[in-house]
Amino acid sequence: MNISTLVNKYRLNKTEQTILLFLQDNLSETKDLGIRGVAKQCFTSPATIVNLAKKMNYSGYTELVFKIKEGIGQSDLPENTQISVADYPAYQEQFSALLSRYRQANIMILASGFSQIISNYVNESLIIHGFRSISNSHLELLEPDFLKETLVLTISESGETTSLKEIILRAQGNGIDVISFTGNPQSTIAKASSLAIPIKTANQFSNEQHAPHLFYGNTLNMFELLLSAYLRPML
Repeated sequence: MNISTLVNKYRLNKTEQTILLFLQDNLSETKDLGIRGVAKQCFTSPATIVNLAKKMNYSGYTELVFKIKEGIGQSDLPENTQISVADYPAYQEQFSALLSRYRQANIMILASGFSQIISNYVNESLIIHGFRSISNSHLELLEPDFLKETLVLTISESGETTSLKEIILRAQGNGIDVISFTGNPQSTIAKASSLAIPIKTANQFSNEQHAPHLFYGNTLNMFELLLSAYLRPML
């Protein structure tokens, strides 16, 4: 696995880097060591390891170790990666219901980083189909006065993007509906959403150096399938 990529992605400190490197180099011993043994070897505490796992969007130590084992030696070529778009019917009814509810209201599209590219496409697509879509974060539209007049649609691979998280939690607190596309269904943004659509992507612990980054493409495909199914009865 590419430790430097994970360090940058999750802003890991030296202790957290040490834990990942130890797990990577001693996978065969993790079962016997357990979390306390790993903590002792890394001169840290079990709580620090659990916090690391949660920072990386896993439930705890056991899932973290499982994901590392799963990723070692795994190829993330497209034919070996689960594509989430086949699951779109599971979200179709609620997605269509929300679009119908806000057909004449404001739809605020929010994203950051590379997700912004996808959000721009989503925004333009909705505008072309007659929606009142905007791609800027007008915070006044998230106030209780705009209840039932604003729908938020957000894209975040981690579901923990700080700037987006604050906005989504504010929307949730004021009763504003949120549709989210995230790579982590257990994330803060997903849990704060009226409709959280999980997007499967490659295992981040894969040894594949140039594995395709499928989150953005899968998100775009998922959106297109959901929107098409919503518009079809209207044709």
